[in-house]
Amino acid sequence: MDSMTKSSLILLTSVLLLGALSVSGCASSVSRSSHPSSAPSSPSLEQTAWVLTSYATETGQENVLFNTTVTATFDNGNITGSAGCNRYSAGYQLSGNRIAISSITSTLMYCTAPEGVMTQESTYLLLLKNVTAYTISNDQLTLSNELGDSQLVFNAANATT
Repeated sequence: MDSMTKSSLILLTSVLLLGALSVSGCASSVSRSSHPSSAPSSPSLEQTAWVLTSYATETGQENVLFNTTVTATFDNGNITGSAGCNRYSAGYQLSGNRIAISSITSTLMYCTAPEGVMTQESTYLLLLKNVTAYTISNDQLTLSNELGDSQLVFNAANATT
């Protein structure tokens, strides 16, 4: 084979290869946009702001008091948020769906309104300290105790209800 024929074959092979790659790239992007995912994905534990909706009491789940907002943001081993009156922070470790909360600290303000906010806050912090597992379904985060009982139920802050 002479050098002219070799150069022509290499050029032809390169053109065919580039053409095949560009066609497969187009087909790939067309199939992605023509088949959107039908199931919305759940938010992740981290990189989501969570707002408490209910918490465990001796008589069952209790809704958060009107005019209070209890929040939790999990970020790289640290939880921060509002316990209803005071700001708090804690450490956490994950292993699968298991979670261990440690070293909860909070500011020390006393709030008088709404009535019961300080009881709700202390209950929240105590329950948070004792959770051992978490599940996320749709836009809801549930923190449970060792027995599997729901202790704290949150909604993603940006979730529409």
